[in-house]
Amino acid sequence: MDNKKNKFLFVNSSDFLLIRLIAFVGQGIALGVTQYYFEVTEFVTYASWAVAMLLLISVGLAYYLLNRGDKILTERQIFLFLCFDILQISLLIGLNGGYTNPFIFIILAPIAIAASYLTIERVLVILSLSLVCYALIFNFYIDLPLSVRPQININYSLAIMISLFISSIFLVFYLYYFSMNYKSTQTAYELASKQLQNERELLKVGGLAAAAVHELGTPLNTINLIVGDFDQDTELKKKYGEDIQTLKIELDRCKAILKELSTNPESKELSSEISNMSLDAYVQSLCDQFANNYQSIDLDYRSDEQSKSINIQITPELNIAMNNIIKNAISFAEKEILLIAESTEKEYSIKIRDDGPGFDKKFIANFGKPFYSSRPEKGVNMGLGLFITKQMIENLNGKISVQNNNGAEVILTWQI
Repeated sequence: MDNKKNKFLFVNSSDFLLIRLIAFVGQGIALGVTQYYFEVTEFVTYASWAVAMLLLISVGLAYYLLNRGDKILTERQIFLFLCFDILQISLLIGLNGGYTNPFIFIILAPIAIAASYLTIERVLVILSLSLVCYALIFNFYIDLPLSVRPQININYSLAIMISLFISSIFLVFYLYYFSMNYKSTQTAYELASKQLQNERELLKVGGLAAAAVHELGTPLNTINLIVGDFDQDTELKKKYGEDIQTLKIELDRCKAILKELSTNPESKELSSEISNMSLDAYVQSLCDQFANNYQSIDLDYRSDEQSKSINIQITPELNIAMNNIIKNAISFAEKEILLIAESTEKEYSIKIRDDGPGFDKKFIANFGKPFYSSRPEKGVNMGLGLFITKQMIENLNGKISVQNNNGAEVILTWQI
């Protein structure tokens, strides 16, 4: 149930209220023009306006929800409103010519909204309700005035209803499919943004740790010298020996803690945003990091001499992009992965090469587009990992490309 809620696109109450008010005005104008220019019976006139007033009541209900503080409508509220809309429109169409009314296709509007916003269970309920209303409109309706009543034979009438059935079903699955793709992309971007934010927070913590090591080192050394002098003073040692020994123990603990912080690989990695790193060193650090975590795969790196003199800025976006690419390579590699750092006078590059099956031609042709993946699993993988990675690299003014080179190879390139 939580997963469904996460995929629901929320609707602003004020916008929803405005749309319903416009719909009521549109119905009012249509009824007024029809009753002014054509001979409509008194029963149809009063009944049509009564049905139109039901829509005005729903406008009042939407206004009440907005004033109550419901700035965003829930999925259940939208579902109930759309069910009401289908019934109200069907009743209004039935009073004014049924399937011969040229406005009959307006019933598709609530169906389209449902397919775009609601979960599949509620969409199917809306669709079923619409199909039932179509059948009732086809069999029970009040004819239009003689002056505008079309002469339609039974076969053409049946064709109209069949077209409504097919249009509704096609519209539902067409819009629902594309709305799910949009929601999946939106979810992926939110996850990437959250991951990026977490990375930034960790970098701040790492920066604070590095600063603490630097700032606390000097005063601790001073205290250590003073305690050493106290320890050499026989009178003080005789009188405060236990306290001096306790101070020495606590000082040793502080030194050990600071030493651990300064030599912790995570601290070094987290504080990397403060300074630049050579291209060669960065690729080597990536190789070491993943080699420790994935010992079943042989990870190695190679670099040229010039890459050792090129400094690059290590950002959270770059770390996330590299992690995504390397993890993707690990999932396909058979035995080994090679990271390569290369540079020329105009550009430098990082290549990630694995010995797996490589990319298929369809994936290479559509690389950079969402929902294209070379993975065999369907319904689980959406092909968004490398798509989001590509966006991150391009945001860093880089280029990313893929090719096959005795396996899959991803190439990241930046201009110098």
